Amino acid sequence: MTETTNAIVYPGAIIEEGVRLGNGVVIHANVRVGRGTTVHDNAVLGRVPQVAGIIQRPLKKELSRLDIGDNCVIGACAVLYVGTTIGNDTLIGDLASIREECKIGNHVVIGRGVMLNYSIEVRDRARIMDASHFGGDIVVEEDVFVGPHVSTANDNTIGLTAGVTRRGPHICRGASIGIGAILLAGVTIGEQAIVGAGALVVHDVPPRKIAMGVPAKIDGDVPNELLRPIQAAK
Repeated sequence: MTETTNAIVYPGAIIEEGVRLGNGVVIHANVRVGRGTTVHDNAVLGRVPQVAGIIQRPLKKELSRLDIGDNCVIGACAVLYVGTTIGNDTLIGDLASIREECKIGNHVVIGRGVMLNYSIEVRDRARIMDASHFGGDIVVEEDVFVGPHVSTANDNTIGLTAGVTRRGPHICRGASIGIGAILLAGVTIGEQAIVGAGALVVHDVPPRKIAMGVPAKIDGDVPNELLRPIQAAK
């Protein structure tokens, strides 16, 4: 049986067995919440994106439903948009926001206050810690660790050049990003690489290398004892 308090669930939403809804939760029509998932107070599920002011990126008129897997935890005041999928056993922290057309895998952790913009893929077992801000068009592969307050860009012209193809960073399996690092558009962080705290990454970081500084430069190999355990790709 679904446990609920004074949540608002719109007609058309699918709430599966064993879901627990906190006070003030709002679930819009185009949403499925999987079995055993807990949604904490005042979270909003299935928000529809809107354009106002001088926003340039056109929005799709039709988006798939927000699909949340089994045994997830959605934090208080989190806002999740339609068109996004979330796997099983994933934690979305308090105050997190995940925009449309994102794909979040299984056993993922999205920390408190994290902002994931549109069209971001976060694969299984990745962890993105508190207050990180990711622009759109990013791939985060399996077993990646992203420290708090990390920021990324998907347009290095900061919107001043028309017709730019937006492409965010690609963070490969098992890479680690230190607290407060900034990853500029289009860079690739190689498998098992480490980006130091506060680094400004403007070029690709090869696999199993350490990058540090502003701008970041390669500072040797990742020692074996610091290689992050990663599971074999399926």
